[in-house]
Amino acid sequence: MKRYLILEDGTVFPGVGFGSSIITTGQLIISNNRTGIEQSVTDPDAEGQILAFTIPSIGSSGINRDFYESINSQCKGVVIGSSSHTTIDGSVSFGDWIASLGIPGIKNVDIRALSKHIAEHGEMKASIMDTHDEHAIDQIKALVLPPDLVKRVSTKQSYPNPNMGIKIVVVDLGLKYSILRQLSYRDCNSVIVNYNATPEEIENLHPDGIIFSNGPGSPSDIPQTIKTIKVLQKRYPILGIGLGNLLIALANDCKIIKLDQPHHESSLAVKEVASGKIDFVNHNHSYTIDEKYIGSSDFIVTNICVADGSIEGIRHEYLPIMCVLFEPEAAPGPNDGYYVFDEFIDLIDSVKFQDGGIDQW
Repeated sequence: MKRYLILEDGTVFPGVGFGSSIITTGQLIISNNRTGIEQSVTDPDAEGQILAFTIPSIGSSGINRDFYESINSQCKGVVIGSSSHTTIDGSVSFGDWIASLGIPGIKNVDIRALSKHIAEHGEMKASIMDTHDEHAIDQIKALVLPPDLVKRVSTKQSYPNPNMGIKIVVVDLGLKYSILRQLSYRDCNSVIVNYNATPEEIENLHPDGIIFSNGPGSPSDIPQTIKTIKVLQKRYPILGIGLGNLLIALANDCKIIKLDQPHHESSLAVKEVASGKIDFVNHNHSYTIDEKYIGSSDFIVTNICVADGSIEGIRHEYLPIMCVLFEPEAAPGPNDGYYVFDEFIDLIDSVKFQDGGIDQW
């Protein structure tokens, strides 16, 4: 079935429909991930997004359902160059898989031309539709994408991820399962709470440390979480990942800017400033911290992106707060960033076993 990818600026890319046959609209994201397509599609960060994969072909090894990052996919659509119906060990094909999730796809699209267009004109809305007349384009332009993306993906009820080690409260802004896996590997006794949990609710859980997770959308959409961070950051060790990093920066009077070339890639080089060490890690963010505001804050830059020099990690000079914009849990991507979780646990231990706790930090 012939279908069309229509961008909000009126550009049309024809292709062949597969997966679900519904019409969809979302924020178009160019993803350079080469592996872990299952993780990308089920990542809560994909809420409200149409993912366009630059990999030449998808699906040759089937689908691994153990690679899910959430129970239900929040992805609005998938755009690819071509797909394979080959399966291994009875695995479902890529097309059948996204159809089972209710996700529409379009293939045989000129991905190179699409990527170049987005690089030149910036991220924008797009639709997968059956027609490409002026009425369809007007519909896309008129549609306002919802700002409550975090509310849509965050857990509605608190729940435990139990173990026998230190207690960590994870504020779910769009939590990936792989973060919980990394905490479980380290014997952390975790409790996951809604993004809108109050400082009192979090403190009543008696955490040793707090993680503000990654998630979709703009940090300006959830000002209440920024207020929560301002209250808690002087009382507990905190780790911010992705969106959590941006919220912590805003809570400390930094400014957030949109990247000229957003980072959506499973293996992008990041340099640790102190040591010069290079790590290849997963990126999935369109925003970063304006470096002009770091000098007037109490943060130092710990990590930068090798490709464009943008900030990828910060750390507080006086308080036990560390943040990264990249995704240390990988999924997909290399495991170079796992050390972030180890450093955070060391940070918690240094506070717990210090006389006076965080007050003497």
